[in-house]
Amino acid sequence: MKNIEFDNTQKTNILWKKIMLQKLTSASFFEIHCWSDEAALVEQILKFGSIKQSKWKSGYIVIGKITPEFVDFLLNLPKPSDTYAYNKMTPFFSIFLDNGFSSEHYGTELNQQ
Repeated sequence: MKNIEFDNTQKTNILWKKIMLQKLTSASFFEIHCWSDEAALVEQILKFGSIKQSKWKSGYIVIGKITPEFVDFLLNLPKPSDTYAYNKMTPFFSIFLDNGFSSEHYGTELNQQ
């Protein structure tokens, strides 16, 4: 897999979850980027990591270790219903794994480096 894009034809996030599970099992750490107005999401993910100091002024970066609890949390989130701008697969803007995998633009673009 190099790059997969999800468009409006994907009514569920089942395929996104399947791919994420596969990629999570071969990774050790995550980095999640959230916008400043997504404070509630940041609070949720802080249960699994901590704020990374950065110069990004538009949001927060949370880093942490991939644990079974984190995987369970991430893969049991419902597909977001606010899909007017993006057909969101996840509520998190960007998820980066230390194995070179990323889920960006709310899971609409998956990439393996």
